[in-house]
Amino acid sequence: MSRITKSRGFTLIELLVVIAIIAILAAILFPVFAQAREAARKTACLSNTNQIGLAIMQYTQDYDETYPMNAWQGEYVGTTDNDTGSAQYGTAITWIWEIYPYVKNRQVYVCPSDPNPKDGHMGYDVNPCNIGPSSLTSSACDGWGVPIPLSYGINDMIIGYGYTPNQNGALDSQGSPVGWGMDPKTLASVPTPASTYIFGDSGILVLEPPFINDIRAANYSRIYHTRAPENGYQVDNTEPWHTQMQNAGIYRHQGGSNLTYADGHSKFRHSNQIFSGNWYYDGGNHTPPEGLCPRDYPGDPNASYSCD
Repeated sequence: MSRITKSRGFTLIELLVVIAIIAILAAILFPVFAQAREAARKTACLSNTNQIGLAIMQYTQDYDETYPMNAWQGEYVGTTDNDTGSAQYGTAITWIWEIYPYVKNRQVYVCPSDPNPKDGHMGYDVNPCNIGPSSLTSSACDGWGVPIPLSYGINDMIIGYGYTPNQNGALDSQGSPVGWGMDPKTLASVPTPASTYIFGDSGILVLEPPFINDIRAANYSRIYHTRAPENGYQVDNTEPWHTQMQNAGIYRHQGGSNLTYADGHSKFRHSNQIFSGNWYYDGGNHTPPEGLCPRDYPGDPNASYSCD
């Protein structure tokens, strides 16, 4: 007489225990995986900023040690490699096209951790009014548009604005960028190139000192659809900014941003390491007396005269 051996299956309790263990492991590991992915994106972004920094340095060597500049009165981008497909897109933001021959790939202008590099705060625009001769002469056209996705803002105290004087040697009615300290700069004119930001992760087009929080929290404009509060550390304890700072999503990379300095090197800076220096930015006095801000600066961020 043969015996039949019955195999014993898992009980419901055992299955529930196994499922619970898997769920616990997943809860532990998923954030780790997310951090690992972001670390990879941060590295890719740092590679982008390194390439752009190298391109700027190559540009300066070809142009008498002068940094690239924007066009205060507008200029054509000069290449069809943009979202309009036209080389005659007129814009005042031309630094990215000045160095384009050195990078040869507009993808380096986009940070992989930027959720929307076509955000309006970066000037993204493909308005047909900006294409053709009328874009440089018509007041109806917005000359501040950029026809490509962009994740990085520039320090316009260094990458300033070119301009064309009229026949009497004066600027037109648009105003004088020279009076604001935003005229084009040479390598020798930057007093502390290793600690002065030239461009980096930003939520807006420029790294002007009052807007330092748009560098510290480069994705703030993407989430809240407005600029971050002005004057950096002076507003850290105000609401709703104080609460919003606890939202990891407002930061481009794990609590900070990738920045490139005036000497061409790039590195990651945590938001509490990003300063803009101490100088007045009111009463019409735009020119910084302490060098070319924004920059790393060990001064008192709570001082009444601090712009960061």
